[in-house]
Amino acid sequence: MPLKLFYVTIFVVALSTSLFGQEQKRLDSLKKELNVLVYSNPKLAIAQGLELYEASHDDPSYQVSVLLAIANGYAVLKEHDNVFRYALKADSIAEVNAFYIDQVRVLGFIGGQYRRLKLSNRALQYLDQAYDLTLEHPLPDSLEFLKGNILVVKGLVQKDNIGCEFALPYLKEGVEVFKKNSIKNAIKANLAITLNNIGECHIEIENYTAAKTSFNEAIMYAEEINAIKSVASSKLGLARLLTLEGQHDAAVKILENALTSIEGVNDAATNSLILKALSENYEILGNEEKHNSYTRLYLAEEHKLLEEEKKSLNKVTEELSSENQEKRQNQKTKYTFIFIVFGFFLILILVVF
Repeated sequence: MPLKLFYVTIFVVALSTSLFGQEQKRLDSLKKELNVLVYSNPKLAIAQGLELYEASHDDPSYQVSVLLAIANGYAVLKEHDNVFRYALKADSIAEVNAFYIDQVRVLGFIGGQYRRLKLSNRALQYLDQAYDLTLEHPLPDSLEFLKGNILVVKGLVQKDNIGCEFALPYLKEGVEVFKKNSIKNAIKANLAITLNNIGECHIEIENYTAAKTSFNEAIMYAEEINAIKSVASSKLGLARLLTLEGQHDAAVKILENALTSIEGVNDAATNSLILKALSENYEILGNEEKHNSYTRLYLAEEHKLLEEEKKSLNKVTEELSSENQEKRQNQKTKYTFIFIVFGFFLILILVVF
């Protein structure tokens, strides 16, 4: 090879490598922004996520991360059909490419979504798959927080089924795992959510001091990443404590602040809980006008929430029914084949005799 051509080749390779590295850094930066944006502006996060997905066809692992962020955005918006659509697509890509770590992330996420729909057995099925993968393919230290995700969701399933005393060990262990990697924004979001659940559990078992500590710690992590919904949930928990202590004026103040903060977030569940708490506190304070006003708003929000959940649950139930029908059809085909083969040999034996 002529010397001049050799230098040109080296220059082109070096330039290509440099440009690829810069593009990868840009995509990684956008992905980090996307994961934070999910909680403050989920609609914008979904739109940007779809653009990133189209721009990353040469990187399946990156696609999995983006699809999971999109699914998470839909989870914030309570659009469960789209949650499963994009999460299952992510799982398919991870499985085909044998990306075990990505599979753990996606399976844990899907388990969490089924838990939100109160389909505990289905949730545990996916969570157990994720946990088994961590045993078969141990996670590196930097990704140990994924185990924290699984522990937390298992704790929430226990909380739903048998109570907070059984849930707290899982939730606390999850927090300890998260704190090892708490410099990451996505983990701060998980910490805030988990600490809010721990606070709720402490209220349930009447450990109010520990509950207050958990809610305040959750606010600290949530405010660092502008996780508006998590901050509102923490304030709702603190307001519950004030109500239990008879400090209704203080409870109303913090509740109205929380309600204002999530005006731009489409979160019927949190809205409903805040409105109900405001209605109850104003009733105790004897303010009938505001009690009636917040009661009407609460009932309207509750109706909206029930319709959304009913629609999503019906869709999931239809998918499960379709899946079971397919299994039954496959089983029927299998037994039909066996019957035909058995009949053929029986006829052959009779002919021989």
